[in-house]
Amino acid sequence: MRLRDQAITRKSEANEADLPGEIIKLYEAEADLISLPEVLFAGVGRLIDADVVTYSEFHHASGEFRSLLSIEDDPSRRAEAMAAFARHMNSHDFWRCHPAFFGERALRESDFFGEEEFATLPIAREVFLPSRARRIMSIVMQNEDYVLTISGHRVIGRAAFSDRQRDLLEAYRAHVLRSYRQACDRTLASMTPTDRLRIAFPELTPRQLEVASWVARGKSNEDIATILDVGIETIKAHVKAIHAKIGADGRLAIAVMAHTVPPFTRMPPLWRIGEKVWGGHPPV
Repeated sequence: MRLRDQAITRKSEANEADLPGEIIKLYEAEADLISLPEVLFAGVGRLIDADVVTYSEFHHASGEFRSLLSIEDDPSRRAEAMAAFARHMNSHDFWRCHPAFFGERALRESDFFGEEEFATLPIAREVFLPSRARRIMSIVMQNEDYVLTISGHRVIGRAAFSDRQRDLLEAYRAHVLRSYRQACDRTLASMTPTDRLRIAFPELTPRQLEVASWVARGKSNEDIATILDVGIETIKAHVKAIHAKIGADGRLAIAVMAHTVPPFTRMPPLWRIGEKVWGGHPPV
């Protein structure tokens, strides 16, 4: 490429990538956990000129993960790709998305694999290339006991992400993490006591959740039995089961936990909120 062409390319990138503008848009959105993925899909896509953006949560203690895509795709194909990714993700630290490896950097597949080598990788042949995904750049953020990962992808035939685009995503990372934590706070603030218990303790049955919500409102066993039109012994049995399942040692403890328990400590939010809230991007 001639120097004049290089200068034109750099000028074009500078015009297309507006880091301050994207940061402002990110904060102005005031997103909660439900709306944040769409905001990041748009912002990251513009910032680094990505064709597809993925939003993933990795729970390394269990080896499980969930992902959302910025585009609609074939659910069966996506399920196959996620299963293949799970089989091969431990073949290189880049795929594992471990925060100790990434640190605060944005990393690209081209930082580790040459053109010919990438084409031979099982993870490339089974996950990315069948979907025409070729170029990948990711940031990784630790939150609680899980990891949030945002990745930009480009299709076959497009150039690798440039150093400047890497630097832009790297600079954006701190704002993504801050916005994510703010989104968690907004989501928690909007939750009812029943929501908190349902998400934090999925082992509670619907009836036990109903009973716990009335306990949290200060109702006696007799009151709850009347409200639900069941026998007092049934309510006592439900309260005993609630005590055992959530580790509460009395009615006051149930009430306190219903208003204060952090719902996302055992598993990441994407797994707990449920598929319906994600609209056209159900978790896999």
